Amino acid sequence: MDFHGRVEKQAQLPFSRAFEIAWKNIRVRLLRSLLVTSGIILALAFLTYIVCDDTLKRHIAKHGSPELLERLKKAAVLKALDDADARMQTWWLVGLALMVSFVGILNAMLLSVTERFSEIGTMKCLGALDFLIVELFLLESTLQGFVGTAIGVTIGLGLALLEGWTVYGSEMWGLIPFAELAKLLLVCLLAGTALTVVGALYPAWRAAKMQPVDAMRSEI
Repeated sequence: MDFHGRVEKQAQLPFSRAFEIAWKNIRVRLLRSLLVTSGIILALAFLTYIVCDDTLKRHIAKHGSPELLERLKKAAVLKALDDADARMQTWWLVGLALMVSFVGILNAMLLSVTERFSEIGTMKCLGALDFLIVELFLLESTLQGFVGTAIGVTIGLGLALLEGWTVYGSEMWGLIPFAELAKLLLVCLLAGTALTVVGALYPAWRAAKMQPVDAMRSEI
């Protein structure tokens, strides 16, 4: 190590080892991980419910039997499909839910960085590259985001199908647009995971730029 406190030979880890460390950190900080994951679950469950319910309604309005459509018309169930104000309000709520979830993720990851100052400083003193620090935090957020999103998407789809069965009856099961729903679920899964990763970018960058000495002497 030179007089400027730089490590001459910095450590590099294979991806599999970095993945193992990230998974271990999630298990050790299970409560913090659950807080991040719960925000994603709620936001993605709401988003998935909205898009799946809308897709199901439109498909049934187009392909449903005359008897079913007449019953839905009398109950004003399909009227909301043509109500631009109602649709706009719904999408505003979806956007708000995603924004709140993003802020929650950012806050949780920043707290995670703060409470791990000493750990980060030790890793950097031992020769960890800035890239490795960023990689570990992003891997943690990706794992949390994927799991939370998968659970949220499943809950949202389940709620949409349950409501559809209640409103449309057993005829709904023969009218489910599986291909469309599969595409929407994939989009929601990717969007939720990406949201978590983006929320972790700044905290990961902040952790990587910390000076080892400053990190080691920080007190929480």
